[in-house]
Amino acid sequence: MPSRRKTREFVLQVLFAAEATKQNPCDVLLQLESHFRSDEEQALKLHRVMSEYARNLVSAVARDRLVIDKLISKVSHNWKLYRLNSVDRNVLRMAIAELVNFPEVPGPVILNEAIEIGRKYGADKSPSFINGVLDRIHVLEPRPTSAAHLHDLITKLDEPDSTV
Repeated sequence: MPSRRKTREFVLQVLFAAEATKQNPCDVLLQLESHFRSDEEQALKLHRVMSEYARNLVSAVARDRLVIDKLISKVSHNWKLYRLNSVDRNVLRMAIAELVNFPEVPGPVILNEAIEIGRKYGADKSPSFINGVLDRIHVLEPRPTSAAHLHDLITKLDEPDSTV
């Protein structure tokens, strides 16, 4: 079974490729699986990073991307989504989808993983930017159970006299 870190890095690559080619991330994932299945050595490499967790995470990002993107825009003050570099944008998408759809994974683990992946693949300021955005979402209680629930909580945070 692959490590969650390797799986998350693989999911980031799928999301990055999907965005670059303007495809659905699920379709990119299927294309990669199909392509690498024909070569035994490549299939073994894919098996090291691929898991049901990766499929579920890619599906969650694809399904909730529009809401997640609205949240990123709302929480990342003074930054338009299109101005974020692709790595930061996709690390945030992945982490938010994971926070919402995988309640069995502790929030601090998701944040730490996103920050470390941002450090490895992003720009110099990526870790602090990713931390700032995710920290605002992570502190919400109770932990959001869907992208729509997360959006509602973020909206309430911006209201005057909010008690959320």
